[in-house]
Amino acid sequence: MTNNVLNGYQFKNGLTVKNRIVMSPMTTMTSFYNGMVTSDEVNYYAARAGGPGMIITGVANVTALGKGFEGELSVASDDMIPGLARVASAIHQNGTKAILQIFHAGRKSTRKVLRGAQPVSASAIAASYPADSDTPRAMTEAEIETTITAFGEATTRAIKAGFDGVELHGANTYLLQQFFSPNANQRTDQ
Repeated sequence: MTNNVLNGYQFKNGLTVKNRIVMSPMTTMTSFYNGMVTSDEVNYYAARAGGPGMIITGVANVTALGKGFEGELSVASDDMIPGLARVASAIHQNGTKAILQIFHAGRKSTRKVLRGAQPVSASAIAASYPADSDTPRAMTEAEIETTITAFGEATTRAIKAGFDGVELHGANTYLLQQFFSPNANQRTDQ
């Protein structure tokens, strides 16, 4: 059998996709201000489901303080599960697997997006882009532990909503990447 993109694939954990085509995450900015799912969001995924073996959603914040922009999904509380279940169900048409991308914006958010709250990051260093970035507050060790827990709780909510997996968004200079970069992380603690 040839290694054709239209052939199925089985991951080591047993998950099987019907083909090797994956729709990468794309930002739609169609959720409500609080991250709850709208019908537009559900319809967007429903229109694309069925063909790809897997669809990865646009980002969903794992905490309210992790919100990066208006109109993004949230998986920060159990209140989000019913709407996210609608998205997962829409993606599952004709055997497509549904993956929820989760993240925390860290210093890439703004006080405006966070309704007056100061963004947080590994260290109190503003992002170089955009030029008018807010200077974040360095997270305490307890806040870091709470955020790690929030990623786990978000994963549990994604499973409860019917998603087949999650993808950690560690690019685009969001919080996970901020901890790896000396441009954002100058901590000396653990």
